[in-house]
Amino acid sequence: MTDAVAPRAPIDRTVSAERLGDAFLFLTVASSGIVMFEPAPSDLFILIHAIVALAMGLALPRAVVPAVVLLAFFNIGGIVSVTQVRWWEGPDHGHPFIFVAISLMLAINAVFFAAICAERPHRLTIVMKAMVAAGVLVSVLGILGYGLKIEALMRAGRAKSTFKDPNVFGPFLVVPLVYLARLILTEKARKIWPQFVWAAIIVAGIFLSMSRAAWGLAAGTLVMLGLVLYVDERTARGRLRLITIGLVSLLGIVALLAFALSFPEVRELFDERAKLVQSYDGARLGRFARHAIGFLMATELPLGLGPYQFGHIFPEDPHNIFLKSLMVYGWLGFVTYTALSFWTLAKLFSAMLLPRPWKAMAQVVWVLLAGHLAVSWIIDSDHWRHFFLLWGLAWAIIALEARHRHMRTHPARNSRSSP
Repeated sequence: MTDAVAPRAPIDRTVSAERLGDAFLFLTVASSGIVMFEPAPSDLFILIHAIVALAMGLALPRAVVPAVVLLAFFNIGGIVSVTQVRWWEGPDHGHPFIFVAISLMLAINAVFFAAICAERPHRLTIVMKAMVAAGVLVSVLGILGYGLKIEALMRAGRAKSTFKDPNVFGPFLVVPLVYLARLILTEKARKIWPQFVWAAIIVAGIFLSMSRAAWGLAAGTLVMLGLVLYVDERTARGRLRLITIGLVSLLGIVALLAFALSFPEVRELFDERAKLVQSYDGARLGRFARHAIGFLMATELPLGLGPYQFGHIFPEDPHNIFLKSLMVYGWLGFVTYTALSFWTLAKLFSAMLLPRPWKAMAQVVWVLLAGHLAVSWIIDSDHWRHFFLLWGLAWAIIALEARHRHMRTHPARNSRSSP
């Protein structure tokens, strides 16, 4: 007599709505590197995702309300500044109404990312993994475009990949680079080799963008990340490991750059771009002179000049996000943008060193935000999609931290409210 074989449990082949949402979130962020036209594909994906998420009950955490208010007033300043523009005469650079519409859309995108990642903390990692996928893809395209001289992927002899400008392509890549750098510095040695490969590809993309802002942003954020991890590490062995891996990584970057500079054409362009002050920086109406003149002008322009108007008066745009907030968003925009910047960094700082599940992401996002705000002193970043993504991730972490503290201070209330 043989024993009866127990029937196998049926395999659940259904896909939950949450998994579908996570997959669509990955696709949305992974497509964010394609910004050759507007609206970009990721803009449409975010719109679809937001509509579905709201229909399924996505709520805005109370802790995110300050960011919503500040972003709202920032955009109100931009809308009011349009009244200063004679737009009916036909603007040369672009339509002011389209400009403020893009600003408003990016602010809404930031709020969406804050809400959806605060709802499920694991989405923070999904977003960053998608940024790595996007970074590797656009880096490969940028390297190929530069090597094969594909005009659609280049601008002024520099790699721009699927972006409009090398000065946006380069900083975009810094986001996945910093995330990969933290994995390399903190994970076990046998697990970090794939991250080294992806990071090397992204470093090559940053280098070929020939963007001084991207180079400085990458160097600054990596140094800041190393300092944060060194302070956070309590053991001498752990700190020695950080120093060792950091030095090995630095040698790898130096070797990669030496190989790139062995090509005469690359070396020639690098020599030109590596100058700290270019002719258009220190000229009579160069970048730095425009900053000084612009801030003086702003004292008499409470409503600003309006979109694109600074470039009509001077040879180029402000190339300073704080000056641009004054020129395009008025005094209201400047005050709210400055408040948002320092408030976010201050609120996020405590989450970097506390033992939380989202500590790693808090460290990455804080370093990236601080670096982007620093480099924004010499470049316009108010329409960088990845910058607004960082704002959203920052406030998602702030909301998670607020929820965690609320649950610790009101355990009885939370236990009664739980099913």
